[in-house]
Amino acid sequence: MSYQQGSGTPRGFDRPKKAKVKQKSKTHRVVGSFAGEHSLQSRMEIVGRTLSGLENLGDQSFAIAPFHQHFDFWLKSLQTVLDDFEASKVVEMDDQFTEERMRVFSVVEAALMELRTKEVSREEIIRGLNWSRNILFQAEQEHLVKLKEFSVRRDQNIKSLTGVVDIRQGELDDVVQSKSGFLEGITKTKAKKEEDARSRLTVAKEEFEKAASNFAAEEEHLQNEYKNERQEILKKIADDKKEIERLEVEAQTDNSKEVRSIACNNLAESVNALIKRSGSKPSMT
Repeated sequence: MSYQQGSGTPRGFDRPKKAKVKQKSKTHRVVGSFAGEHSLQSRMEIVGRTLSGLENLGDQSFAIAPFHQHFDFWLKSLQTVLDDFEASKVVEMDDQFTEERMRVFSVVEAALMELRTKEVSREEIIRGLNWSRNILFQAEQEHLVKLKEFSVRRDQNIKSLTGVVDIRQGELDDVVQSKSGFLEGITKTKAKKEEDARSRLTVAKEEFEKAASNFAAEEEHLQNEYKNERQEILKKIADDKKEIERLEVEAQTDNSKEVRSIACNNLAESVNALIKRSGSKPSMT
């Protein structure tokens, strides 16, 4: 009996000890499991928030033109989403993700810069059209001034030459109407005076005709010069109008949406790929 009592005591003593150790082991596993679930939950929240931000930015449309005024703010928003993701301690970044992120961001930034240039070019063409209209008005005013100055100069010269012709004509008439003397020498002198008077009249008329011809040619040149200049300006205005009409059709659509959407999709793929690569690695806490 004493042997049985002694032999039974160790068995009853050992069981509680084992049960106690077993219970401690369960508690340790529960705590570890909770920490792992918490880490996984934090990672899922970070990834979910990042992917949601990328999706929203990729679907965003700019309703008010000019659209390039929204590009800088959109790029800053994209930068913020990526910075928040990279700053999280539950996801470990690697060189591949960093390189992909920089490449995609650079591509979308360059694409938006190109679209910005096109929109600004359209605005410059519109300003150029208005400037062409101003040039046309200035050309018309300058042409009128030139014509007025030309008319004054022509009228003064023609009036002066006409006066010379009238004088020469009067001199000839006086010589012709004068009575001949009785002496032969006087007759010869009269004939010489008449010849000289006619010669001077002829020269005066030739100068008048030459001046009139020159003024007519100058006036024609002024008119043709203005006509050609006006045609060039009108052609530029017409070309600008066609270009503006084409650009205004393009301006009705946010052409940046496609490139922004592609960039956000590529970045989302890079995020998912990073999470997949780091899935077997311990999370940073």
